[in-house]
Amino acid sequence: MQTEEFTLVRDMLRSFAARHRVGCADEAEPRSRRAAQRALDELGLAELRRGSPPAATVQECALLAEEHGRQPLTTSLLGTALLAPELLRLLGTTAASRPTIALGRDLRFPGPPPSPLAAWDCEAADCALHVAPDGTVRQVALGPPAHTADLLRAVYTVPDADGKVLGRLTPDAGRRWQAYALVVVTAELAGAVDAFVGLSTDYARDRHQYGRPIGSFQAVRHLLADARVLAEACTSATRYAAWCLDHEPADRALTAARVAKAEVNVSAVEAVYAGMQVFGGIAQTWEHVAHLYLRRVLVGAGLLATTADLLPALADPRPATPADGPSVRTAEDIPAVAAEPETTR
Repeated sequence: MQTEEFTLVRDMLRSFAARHRVGCADEAEPRSRRAAQRALDELGLAELRRGSPPAATVQECALLAEEHGRQPLTTSLLGTALLAPELLRLLGTTAASRPTIALGRDLRFPGPPPSPLAAWDCEAADCALHVAPDGTVRQVALGPPAHTADLLRAVYTVPDADGKVLGRLTPDAGRRWQAYALVVVTAELAGAVDAFVGLSTDYARDRHQYGRPIGSFQAVRHLLADARVLAEACTSATRYAAWCLDHEPADRALTAARVAKAEVNVSAVEAVYAGMQVFGGIAQTWEHVAHLYLRRVLVGAGLLATTADLLPALADPRPATPADGPSVRTAEDIPAVAAEPETTR
């Protein structure tokens, strides 16, 4: 995509996000969610990766995911507009319906059958695509809604994983699919963390205590400085992984994507915790926007793969195969809830 074209697309997404962001959890009601999703669909972002070659690079898609993460939005950009179209492109097929992606019930990469599934990020979706460890892709139906700690993300159960077989990913395509999914999810988290650290910094300038802005106190400065370093680490690792998908072989791209997700899983949680401390008690209230960012990051830290899943895969010197997905744990009876935050570096 030409620079001018991408700038226009990103500006349109920014304008959309500013109009449809929610200011508190109570604003995320069904009518506003449907209106926001229709407005996002009108931007045509689902077409960015459908062509051959795609109109947008992975780096450009990652930057758009960052922008989407900066605002508390109820819309499905990742599942229906970025991940599902990319999976269909790698398969060399199309779908008449509007799919999202199906993950394990614990919202990680699916394990071997008969692991239960959940359809993730599926606002306005009517089916989901399930990638088995052997690369087989099935189209599965959606069941009733499921609940997660992320109040803004639509998640549905998948009652039956034995859907229509659409094809099978080659080993190279399987690695690229995993890397792309990790990069896009990580990019949205990086955008959310960067925005939240910015919000907490602005609050530290405005909030006065003892006649001075709290940002003038050394302890608060240290918190914000550490949070900014962590946010920049998330952005740097993610953008490098996106670059690798555009320029490097699949195995190296998957390694970079795993490194980025492992970094963000830890750094994003620590940075948001620091921002929550700067906000103080007001951030604990239902009406404040802070907990919406916190919930998204906590769920995102366990999404697709946790750091505990990723580190053994990164330490293994053997070449990756499609069956070597970063998720090594199945989820027979685990509800679709956020994983425990990872705060050990």
